[in-house]
Amino acid sequence: MKKILIMIAMVAVTSLTYAQGQRGQRPEPPTTAEIIKTATKELGLSEEQATEWTTIHEKYADEMKDRSTAKDAREKMDAELQATLTENQLETYIESKKKRESSRPARKPRN
Repeated sequence: MKKILIMIAMVAVTSLTYAQGQRGQRPEPPTTAEIIKTATKELGLSEEQATEWTTIHEKYADEMKDRSTAKDAREKMDAELQATLTENQLETYIESKKKRESSRPARKPRN
């Protein structure tokens, strides 16, 4: 009887610790190359535009890593990226940006 209770307790502890370890893991963010590849496919970027986008992303990469400056850097980068687009591309870009933002789950307030 003791052995059965010990086994049940071990299984319970193991399953609880395994479940605890899964929290908070996020997928890796896409690389600059992946972002450019996706944008080229969705927006039909030319080679020149893709090169400009790569340069802009590299320009703001360090600022984006720092949480205190990331929001401002993201807004500046977005403005520069939009400046490289044609009218049709810009419309598509704005639509896809709105879709991404609306599909993102709302953040819960911290206690």
